[in-house]
Amino acid sequence: MTLNRDDTREQKRMAVLRTGARLFNEHGFDRTSLDDIASELNVSKRTLYYYVKNKDDILFECNRLAFEFMEETMVTSQNNDLSPLERIAMVMRSYMDLLSNEFGACLALSKDNILSEESRKTLRNGRRKLDRVVRELIEQGVADGTIAPCEPKLATAALFGAFNWVPQWQTNGNRETYSEIANGFLDIFLDGLRTRE
Repeated sequence: MTLNRDDTREQKRMAVLRTGARLFNEHGFDRTSLDDIASELNVSKRTLYYYVKNKDDILFECNRLAFEFMEETMVTSQNNDLSPLERIAMVMRSYMDLLSNEFGACLALSKDNILSEESRKTLRNGRRKLDRVVRELIEQGVADGTIAPCEPKLATAALFGAFNWVPQWQTNGNRETYSEIANGFLDIFLDGLRTRE
């Protein structure tokens, strides 16, 4: 993808972020340079600095946008008209959809320990918020009897552990394939959580 003069600044910035995320996912953050990103976009490295501060800024923004993608689903998951199991499925399907794009894969594949303390804190708060939503839904299901007694922290870790592993081996980012994987995972996990008659 090239950056054209007619594009708006935000479109160009998003092109930089998407390209950065894709290259981080393919080659690793440490093995991707700003020169690589600039070359992929057919621009000079200096041009990138108009849209991002540095390589760390690209990683932070990719992760921040991934959490932003989940905001609406996390709000919708508070709808008490649906059972806790249905809401867990909704959150995790949305999360798998996120993982099928470059920002979501970047979130799962990258480590934030190279970022500034402030950036790490922001991203870890995002992870905790998402984790807390699922954990609280499991707690609600245990309380209302629709979910078998279990340790919500471990159940949530198992769910996210399985889902976060998918970009490691399913690298094409095909939404349909990711959706099928989500359905298969949820059949297994939700059946395991469901209270037996």
